[in-house]
Amino acid sequence: MKRFLSSGLVVIAISLAINTSVEAKGKPEVIRKPVVQVNNNPSEYITPFELVANAYQGQYRMQSIPGFGSLIYDVKTGEITAKDLVKAAINAKILPSQAIADRNYLSNVDWQLRSMSK
Repeated sequence: MKRFLSSGLVVIAISLAINTSVEAKGKPEVIRKPVVQVNNNPSEYITPFELVANAYQGQYRMQSIPGFGSLIYDVKTGEITAKDLVKAAINAKILPSQAIADRNYLSNVDWQLRSMSK
């Protein structure tokens, strides 16, 4: 009885796998990297979440901000602060230079960094 049950489940699984396969049709889609422009309007800054997420992914390595576990470690030890990250984004032309003086933005970046390193 167990053998029939097992083989029945195998047959059902194979038939589902065969019947549910999907073939992509249509024109291939070209994926382009988004162009980031510096905006002078504070409401158009990249969000603090995006800034920290980009840093975590290593997008500011050229500006001496490490990514992944090294970023978390450096934040925990105080090697990297919100101000350091904002300066790196300014140097990378992601943020305008006045972002360094925006206390609210710096505070939100700091909160994102601290929440990431918990």
